[in-house]
Amino acid sequence: MALFDSHCHLTDRAYLASLDEVVQRAQDNEVKYLLTAGLNIDDSLAAIKIADKYPGVYCSVGIHPHDAKGMHNDDMDKLEQMSANPKVQAIGETGLDYFRNYSDRESQEIAFHNQINLAQKLGLPMIIHIRAAYPEAKAILLEHKYYTGVLHCYSGDELFAQWAVAQGFYISFSGSITYDNPQLKQIAKKIPEDRILIETDAPYLPPVPMRGKRNEPAYVKYTAQTVAQLRNCPFEHLAHITTRNTKTLFRI
Repeated sequence: MALFDSHCHLTDRAYLASLDEVVQRAQDNEVKYLLTAGLNIDDSLAAIKIADKYPGVYCSVGIHPHDAKGMHNDDMDKLEQMSANPKVQAIGETGLDYFRNYSDRESQEIAFHNQINLAQKLGLPMIIHIRAAYPEAKAILLEHKYYTGVLHCYSGDELFAQWAVAQGFYISFSGSITYDNPQLKQIAKKIPEDRILIETDAPYLPPVPMRGKRNEPAYVKYTAQTVAQLRNCPFEHLAHITTRNTKTLFRI
């Protein structure tokens, strides 16, 4: 059995002194594959270095909506150059975050448009972050008609999830599925088997029973256990299908 943490942030300062141990703990807990997602140019470069260092670790390169206001004219060229590395499997994380609004909305939308164009040019999947901006994100995706990727750490409603899956997107569930969130649990029950991914978003969103602690990829098993229970299927089956789906999406 193998698990795949489809989205984490191994570049985070929380792991500066313990990354070897964190990756080893993941392996010891059957998390054989990890994808660390880039947040900006420097973070994406750091993600590549980590992916190059550890077997079973892959990465994406991108500009998070929080970092969109700092985007430069040549950043897409830099991301394209980084994408030549064989460990780079996706563009992102990109998208819209109108909840935090750390970047102004215009900058977020420009960054999102640019990264969709880049993903389409390179034929790579996207890792998409949407928070409090689902109608706006849908409008942009409809404009481009490029639906290869995953809606990571899903927090939308059931109708949007149905629309996204119908277009071809995958839906990823994080530790938040273990919280008291009836709507999200209902969505996890209904997503088609071949469209489900699991993730930690570590070091954020630690699942029950690890709430209050620093999250790490080893804990993706708790998310997998919860999703399996919700779907009334064996844990081993959920592990198999989510690993298969993640490998299919990221062409691993």
